[in-house]
Amino acid sequence: MLTFPRRRALALLAVTGLTLAACGSDDPAPAAAPATAPAPAAAPDESMSEDSMSEESMSEESMSDTMSDDSMSEDSMAEESMSEDSMLAAWQTLPITDVNGETFTFAELVGTPVVLEFFATWCPSCREQLGATNEAAQELGADAAVIALSVETDLSAEDVAAYAADNGFDSVRFAVMTPEMLAAVVEAFGQSAANPPSTPKVVIDATGHAGELTTGAESADDLVAAARAGG
Repeated sequence: MLTFPRRRALALLAVTGLTLAACGSDDPAPAAAPATAPAPAAAPDESMSEDSMSEESMSEESMSDTMSDDSMSEDSMAEESMSEDSMLAAWQTLPITDVNGETFTFAELVGTPVVLEFFATWCPSCREQLGATNEAAQELGADAAVIALSVETDLSAEDVAAYAADNGFDSVRFAVMTPEMLAAVVEAFGQSAANPPSTPKVVIDATGHAGELTTGAESADDLVAAARAGG
């Protein structure tokens, strides 16, 4: 027969065992693994961005340089043109129309020597001189321009064309001066340029520089030599 103290001890042991069993079966659930943090977004490639900006800058600079070069080129051409015009006399820039109806200026003839003669249809010495001038024109061909300007500003182009045809002056370019052109010629060369019987003539070299006015009869050979000297 168990005594009370012994029964109490066994009871305590039983309770202890049950407690331990309960503790062993009630294990806490394992902690959930922390969620994997998303990978940080890749930083923009700064070097590529800088290269792109550099290329864009170079492109803009290239375009700017090209525009600047074009502008300088246009400015240079304009300055060159203005420089050439400033070297020419006023009469060389005035338009004149030949007997064939073609309008031109002596400025447009720069690059080709020009033999220029002033005449009048009523002048016998002019007719004689124009014979030699026509021969010179035939010999020079495309190497020089040979032009005869009538001082008779009120004469029609048809009358001058008929005068040239009647005398066989088929190699000279004829035109009638306007009053403005005649005034500019007299201002440049003096009154002798408007005195047809003295057979006034001027040779203009290929740069557009007009020589001194000469008077008196000159042979075809003289005119050819003068034109070629100015080539």
